[in-house]
Amino acid sequence: MSKEREFIKSFFEFSIGQWIAALISFITTPITTWLIIPEEFGKASMFTLAFNLLLNVALLGADQSFVRMFYEKEEEKRRNLLWEALIPSLIVGFIIFILIEIFWKQLSFVLFGDYTHFFPVFLLGITIIIGTIERFATLVVRMKQRGIAFSTLRVVNGLSNAVFTILYALLVSRTFYAVIVGLFFSHVASLLLAIFLEKDMWVGKFKINTGLVKEIIKYGLPFVPTFLITWLFQSFDKLALRNYSDFTEIGLYSAAFKVVAIMNLIQTGFTTFWTPVSYESYENDPESTGLFEKVSLFISASMFVLGMLIIVFKDVIFLLLAKSYRSAAQISPFLILMPIMYTTSEVSVVGINFKKKTFWHMLIAAISAGCNIVGNVLLVPLYGAKAAAFTTGVSYIVFFCMRTFISKKLYPVNYHLGKFFSATAVFVIVAFINTFVGNVVWQISSALIGLILILLVYNNEVRYVFDLVVDALKRVKNKVVNKA
Repeated sequence: MSKEREFIKSFFEFSIGQWIAALISFITTPITTWLIIPEEFGKASMFTLAFNLLLNVALLGADQSFVRMFYEKEEEKRRNLLWEALIPSLIVGFIIFILIEIFWKQLSFVLFGDYTHFFPVFLLGITIIIGTIERFATLVVRMKQRGIAFSTLRVVNGLSNAVFTILYALLVSRTFYAVIVGLFFSHVASLLLAIFLEKDMWVGKFKINTGLVKEIIKYGLPFVPTFLITWLFQSFDKLALRNYSDFTEIGLYSAAFKVVAIMNLIQTGFTTFWTPVSYESYENDPESTGLFEKVSLFISASMFVLGMLIIVFKDVIFLLLAKSYRSAAQISPFLILMPIMYTTSEVSVVGINFKKKTFWHMLIAAISAGCNIVGNVLLVPLYGAKAAAFTTGVSYIVFFCMRTFISKKLYPVNYHLGKFFSATAVFVIVAFINTFVGNVVWQISSALIGLILILLVYNNEVRYVFDLVVDALKRVKNKVVNKA
């Protein structure tokens, strides 16, 4: 099997779960919008915001240390590494849980607008502890490059989230509690399955090396302020809406995010697969950059084409949602730039990680966050959620540029940036028309023209992938015929 086919096979194994989870999300999002009004959806979004912030604090960057050191350790020492990385994170997680429960009234007011919501705040603390263990449990599956197993985790996560959210909304109450309960049980299900899949890593004797624990914290701790700045970068749009608007506007914005989540899940599938592959490739042959060049081309072509297809069909997609959510269709175009820029930059950022110059991540996140904050403060009071989406999309372009140019200085790779920025320019124009121009004919026409232009820019890559798919289908057909 050629390297290209082996790579695509491995990527498919890691990604199939994300695609199924995306399909589950695509099916259940309309159901959820019919059960839960935008205002309640906005409150659930604030819970998720707080969870992501506090989870990254609890992790102490030890998950990044675990990833970086995994291939440096012999097989028999990896269980020790797991516990050496997990225990400091668990200690901080329990401290955060105690603080949350002490100040639950104040947190309830900040997140949900009043002092009465003890249950979701309590659930927030519990979910942080579960989420901490789950992060390491899924990392074990990921770093062992068990693509099908990891995909199964994503499917279980998405399915349990959908089932518990809908059941709670139907049987208990149609409030933001339903979304929170669904999130909680999705993490529980993923945790239990991930531990079961790699139980040999969890069951048995282990030895803690305090010197290595210090090394883990030393390597990972610089990631914490970076994560906090990145969180601010990724979340300030919702914070601005919370300050300048209301929960309904946040709900519409979050609904637009749910549709864009189709690409976010693919982004997660790719980055999950790519991290161990890129490190392993670099460890084996640091001078070989061909893999990074090819992957950059193919992933950017795939993300731009998929993103443009979503814009083409956005009005049809949002017709599936409850009527109160349909205005979110014009919020979504610029949000699509988030998964495009982030996913592609996961390939082009490798130089920073390989050379262990992690301090650059903090500077990149800080400048990107600064652009996002300034844009949201200036524009959200005037244009609401559309301005938040526009500012976020533009900030992610800045994010990609900084990651890529700094990485290229440290580890030169030909990422074919001429093609990438041509496609970016086309996408920004189409997104602007589909966000701020009300004429539907202009919106659809611009999206179709944009799709054609991007297909022309990435003509060779699209044809190559098409040929691979056709070849794979022929081989499947021949196997079926031979068995018959």
